Amino acid sequence: MAELILHHYPESLFSEKARAMLNARGLAWRSVIIPMIMPRPDTIPLTGGYRRTPVLQVGADVYCDTALIAARLDGEGSGASFFPAASRLAAQTLARWVDTELFWAAVTLRFQPSNMGSFFSSGEAAAAFAADRANFSQGSTVRRLPIEESLPRYQVFLAELESQLSDGRAYLFGAEWTIADFSVYHVLWFIHAGGAMADDLARHPAATAWFGRMGAFGVARGVEMSGAQALQVAADATPAPIVNPASDLADVPLGAAVDVGPTDYGVMPSRGELLHCDTASIIIAREHERTGLVHVHFPRHGFGVTRV
Repeated sequence: MAELILHHYPESLFSEKARAMLNARGLAWRSVIIPMIMPRPDTIPLTGGYRRTPVLQVGADVYCDTALIAARLDGEGSGASFFPAASRLAAQTLARWVDTELFWAAVTLRFQPSNMGSFFSSGEAAAAFAADRANFSQGSTVRRLPIEESLPRYQVFLAELESQLSDGRAYLFGAEWTIADFSVYHVLWFIHAGGAMADDLARHPAATAWFGRMGAFGVARGVEMSGAQALQVAADATPAPIVNPASDLADVPLGAAVDVGPTDYGVMPSRGELLHCDTASIIIAREHERTGLVHVHFPRHGFGVTRV
């Protein structure tokens, strides 16, 4: 198998989710640290416009969104499946709720002045981040939650998490982890990275113990690689063949030029040739002078396809 290359930055909560998943499965991976804000000259050639972080590169195949990254990693390395049959529906439903609804509460809580910690190195960095995210949010269909909604939402969730774990189970649905554990973990990690809300978690001993177990997965950071080196890996590779390519879009046949992007926020699309679209994933082909031909993969849930 080609090397697993994660394009990420240290402060990104979804990157922490991907790092934890890679490490939990005992997988070797390369680490490409990307800028927190645009421009990202060594990432956009791979994705074609998709701006969310992280991105997983495997040779000349690029996987966007941690939901799809989890599906790509499941079965690699060792350990339990992220999607066990007995709890797949419950785990997926919880993971999606946390990655969307609880995520916005986490953003509000993390960026309270008292909880900023060392997120920004300077006032100039904070201003640049704010300007970048204002551009990133254009076209967003979600509502940012005020602190009056975010804090009680999180406090209720912590109480429910404590109740779920109070019987001594190691993970949310029993003795083995699921995708829900990693989704809940990365949101709590982000909220508590600033340090000001430690008491909120400390009041819940079972949740605190679980958070410690999950946090151990996020420690390893991968072997460093430059963005230029990662692009050369793509240029030297050939995308993996697509098994049973098909399109379930009546008005968008295979081979059509399409834009693919998130439907909620960060809606900047990637443009390419449609290679596959079903209920699980969307795949497009695109070329760049620095990468050659690459296949870019997106989850179907939360993403839309528009014919150009």
